[in-house]
Amino acid sequence: MKQNTDERRRKIDEMRERFAPLRDYMAQHRKETLELMRRRHAYYTKLITDAEIKTAEEFYERYREQFLMYGIKLKLSDNKKWCSVNLELEDNDYENYRVVDGKNDALAKVSPKVAFNDLFHNDEVNIFTG
Repeated sequence: MKQNTDERRRKIDEMRERFAPLRDYMAQHRKETLELMRRRHAYYTKLITDAEIKTAEEFYERYREQFLMYGIKLKLSDNKKWCSVNLELEDNDYENYRVVDGKNDALAKVSPKVAFNDLFHNDEVNIFTG
């Protein structure tokens, strides 16, 4: 019984060692992806701030054509309370941001939660807390 357990642990250790470079690559890739998402979030926030945009509908109307020129789709929700910013990236990856109406006459906001596909994995993450 003890020998079986020792053998199993040895095999697990070998597998960990064998896949360590892949785990390191995936962790580094995720770190770089999140940093780029934060930069995009900051850019969309700057657009809102500079233009003093208060609603998702305003954001949609103001930037729809400009974003379309770069292959970025904006979609306004049926209730016009939020606007999605859809980026289609290489290898079937995507990122989906959301601009929501400002509250109490405040400026609109970009949600920190981003839905995305990265390395064949769909996920949604708060880009500031991980």
